[in-house]
Amino acid sequence: MYDPAANFAENPATLEAAVAELDPIVALLSLIHITGDQTLLHRYGPLLEGTQEQKREAFVDFGETEHKEADPAVVAEIRDRLLKEMRGGKPEALLHDPAPGLFREMLKLALGQELPEASFEVARQHGGFVTDTRIVPQDVMPPADFKVLVIGAGMVGINAAVKLKQSGFDYTVIESRHEMGGTWSINRYPGAAVDTPSILYSYSFDPNPSWTKFYPMKDEFLQYLEKVADRHRIRDNIHLNTTMTDAAWDDARKLWVVKAVRDGQEVVYEANAIIQCLGMLTRARWPDVADRERFPGPVMHSAEWDESVDLAGKRVVIVGTGCSGVQLTRALSEVAADVTVVQRQPDYIIPNPQALAPVPPLEIWAMENIPYVTQWKRMQSLLSSLTDMRGMMGFDQEWHDRTGGFGPLNDAVTQMSLGYLQSKFPDDPEMVRKLTPPYPLYAKRPILDCGYYDALKKEHVHLIEGELQAFDETGVILADGTHIACDAVVLATGFYLEWYSNLNITGRSGKTLREAFTPYPEAYEGILVPDFPNYLITAGPNTGLTANHAVLGEQHVHYIVELLQIMVNNDYATVEADEEACRAYNAWTEEALKDTAWYRKGAAHGYYRHDESGRIVLATPRHNSTVWHDTRRPNMEHIRTERRPGAPERTPRQIEMLSI
Repeated sequence: MYDPAANFAENPATLEAAVAELDPIVALLSLIHITGDQTLLHRYGPLLEGTQEQKREAFVDFGETEHKEADPAVVAEIRDRLLKEMRGGKPEALLHDPAPGLFREMLKLALGQELPEASFEVARQHGGFVTDTRIVPQDVMPPADFKVLVIGAGMVGINAAVKLKQSGFDYTVIESRHEMGGTWSINRYPGAAVDTPSILYSYSFDPNPSWTKFYPMKDEFLQYLEKVADRHRIRDNIHLNTTMTDAAWDDARKLWVVKAVRDGQEVVYEANAIIQCLGMLTRARWPDVADRERFPGPVMHSAEWDESVDLAGKRVVIVGTGCSGVQLTRALSEVAADVTVVQRQPDYIIPNPQALAPVPPLEIWAMENIPYVTQWKRMQSLLSSLTDMRGMMGFDQEWHDRTGGFGPLNDAVTQMSLGYLQSKFPDDPEMVRKLTPPYPLYAKRPILDCGYYDALKKEHVHLIEGELQAFDETGVILADGTHIACDAVVLATGFYLEWYSNLNITGRSGKTLREAFTPYPEAYEGILVPDFPNYLITAGPNTGLTANHAVLGEQHVHYIVELLQIMVNNDYATVEADEEACRAYNAWTEEALKDTAWYRKGAAHGYYRHDESGRIVLATPRHNSTVWHDTRRPNMEHIRTERRPGAPERTPRQIEMLSI
């Protein structure tokens, strides 16, 4: 009998069982890392090509690729060799960073396809094979009086803290909440979960081999962030329960003066640079609904959940069918007596059989104990981020003229989604009609099915088309006059896309960020705003990738740390985007977005566009790998600088480069 908790020596059957379940391709690649024997790839690789159905994100796997069975004798030989290397305990791998040619061949075998040339180095870093390498030489150590203030201790804020520490900067992180975690601390509603594979929704520099679910629930992800903070010893620099109230640039001293309230007391921070890590969706969108005071029951927003409210056995109305709404529907359908879902507009739902599935114990054991299994499984999950998934969003005029469709990839995924809908409600054409979106795929972000369709099949769950208009003493009233009696109302109505304009941030000229972002937000590379020196934004305007937030955050933090090092090396007091460069960058971005689903959105209601101007402010037209290369090193031709007054001339000296 095997025991997933047992180590090699205590129970060798565990090792044997884990290797027996391991994908032969991953087993071979791990064996190459362990032994350093590159000839193994030539010997076994051709025999395994096309034998494995790649574990990809659901929306890029159409189930159309035929896979042949691997020769059992070949698989047995690979596994026997791996067992031989592992029987003495977890070995030290001899090959950590494969040479470019070898890495290309290993990638091709693992992914079942060639990657674009621009994606190889991206794969090497984000797959976790190498540490993100510093580009700007650290000629000068950051001075002790050079202070960096990080606003927000969510996923990107923790990333920034780790990298600033590794690079020698004096930093402080302020977080308004009582705990770290950002959106995963804020969103406490039942069923809240990450809709990106857990193995990928994590830091490349600190991967987690121990996820218990393929898509982690909020609590497990929060635990991961806590462990990262502990491993990198950054807690002492994080000030919780600290809310920024005002930030103003002091041009005479070339400093940001930040006022905040910490544990009820007013405090002041002074910083040479600010890194803003707040995300773009920060304030819950409460709909303007009449007569709220007439309803006696609880009314809760998904982003402001009251955990003291017990909805078991209650009649609940859920307003909204975005990601939060479908997760709530599945979760509350298991406890509430009656659930009515009010849908303003349907969303594309993508099949995802792993949404709620646990990771098998032997798979966890293999990732924890067999070298490079975690990296190669992460690599397989990265595939869609490394290929040009913009084809899914791009409008193809020639294709449209010939077929009437949007584009080949967009149409393929659309048909997959609609086919999945039909398969779930084969005898209910009315439900199919209700759930069929009237706009192109990706005009709104599609949703991975977490059990939503199955929840809608339950007798006590009802889907009603409409918009919430008013409350009364017994329930809610929709715009068409429909009355729904209920005990509680849950608003899954999203957030305002405010881009921090609700914050009181004042730049050099006295202009606030709110004014700078009127009529719509713009920033150079989504990071730098003219007239706001040393104010560095992560995940800013027009930075939304088809990759996940972890990938984007690492790229932005790298860029920012490189820019801070340039400041230190050159005694720059300030860096900010050149106005002309910023205008040119955003003009190009706007034009490049016109042939996308985000622009050709049809009837879609979503947050990709700015409410007032109609401009696309969330997405970028660039490929993920292009952004990675563009953020490797700041282009100082596009950045204005001021040298520190009276700064002495320094003779650069090369010191040991720190890894970020």
